[in-house]
Amino acid sequence: MAGKVKIVATIGPSSEKTEVAEKLIKLIDGARVNFSHGDLDTWVSRIELIRRINPSIPILGDLPGPGVRTGEMVDLPFSKGDSLTFKLSSEGKGYVPVPVKEFFDIVDKGDVIIMDDGRIKLEVTSKGNNEINVVALTNGIIKTHKSITIMNKDYPLPILGDRDKEAIKVAAKYNLEYLGLSHVRSVEDIENAREYLRSLNYSPTIVVKVETASAVRSIRDVACDADYIMVARGDLGMVFNLEEVPKIQEKIIAAAHSCGKPVMVATQLLESMVNNPVPTRAEVVDVMTSVLQGVDSLLLTDETTMGNYPVEAVEWLRRIVNNYENQVTPGFRADSTAFDERMKFALGVAELADNIGAKIVVFTKSGLTAIRLSRYRPKVQILAGTPSEVVFRRLKLLWGVEARVINDQDYDKGMVDTLNTYIKDGLIKHGDLVILTYGLRPGVSEYEHVIKLIRA
Repeated sequence: MAGKVKIVATIGPSSEKTEVAEKLIKLIDGARVNFSHGDLDTWVSRIELIRRINPSIPILGDLPGPGVRTGEMVDLPFSKGDSLTFKLSSEGKGYVPVPVKEFFDIVDKGDVIIMDDGRIKLEVTSKGNNEINVVALTNGIIKTHKSITIMNKDYPLPILGDRDKEAIKVAAKYNLEYLGLSHVRSVEDIENAREYLRSLNYSPTIVVKVETASAVRSIRDVACDADYIMVARGDLGMVFNLEEVPKIQEKIIAAAHSCGKPVMVATQLLESMVNNPVPTRAEVVDVMTSVLQGVDSLLLTDETTMGNYPVEAVEWLRRIVNNYENQVTPGFRADSTAFDERMKFALGVAELADNIGAKIVVFTKSGLTAIRLSRYRPKVQILAGTPSEVVFRRLKLLWGVEARVINDQDYDKGMVDTLNTYIKDGLIKHGDLVILTYGLRPGVSEYEHVIKLIRA
């Protein structure tokens, strides 16, 4: 059985060999494919690898978004105080090529450029025609296809570029359950992306990555419009001072909870495990903090794409999570203005289950009842059944939810068959107290067996 806090790992060079991928995918609740790196063949290869090993695991396809990256270049090492040049070019040697003109349009003398998850800082000393000079404030190495952020500025680029649209078509072909929307600045960006997805008849769960200053400033609106929120700490650490990031993480999680939206924390969870077989004490505390803040899921990136210990990183993350996930305080975290009749019903079921120590068995066609129950963060198990394969996979990244495919369309029969499936699987044992339920449905005025309390 999966834990309450779900673990997502990115599949990349160090985890895409079949023997490694098989071990890793057995340990995770969801897999991520990063469309910012590689080409179409690489993306397809990784998606097919995941589907082949475990067709029931949800996949998050993570779009590049309207960011700016370096072009093709030879690694450029530098020391603090060195002068470097950035030029408008798709490739170059001895300088930093940047193939995006908008970068040179908005950058100004005195701006601070951040790269490599905040490890590299450069100050702009002069600006010419499609060229700037900078002085290094840190030591570092600038490499091919690395993200470039200008502190406190957002790029005036459309939310979906050509590469994003190419990636979305791949995601739609394989019906990926989750789609990561990068560098979101406003609700308008989310709605523009939705409009394009509708044109392809593709409706994934949209994971809005909060990583820009604009999104943080309007976090309540952005969180309420999203399907799922990601605290993208890598880019947040490049937009804001590092000491501000923990406070911003807390703010984003609170906003997601207040809107009743699931939330994921990503980047540098166990960064030291790229090179070491065990995490640092500070990383353990960091993961514990995210768990106790009530996140639905945690995402590993470099640890499983370029690390020497991808499987061990997942094992350690699960070990830490298992130690603290049961300490999350139950309670509905959404703004009370978000309560409708169906939410009040789910809240009542969750409170009753917690008060009497009963497991919750829910039959749901859309997944919404399980989502509402998960928002409460009950200490008891939420055991869901659904006739939809897609909903089944999507439910796997919700806090505290276990899911199974139940091939029924009738709600009462589906509820009983879900119970019997979990009894057969050993997750409900003789003597367990169980609440059986399905959600209130709009337009239905009479319910006979919407909730049952039984002793298994």
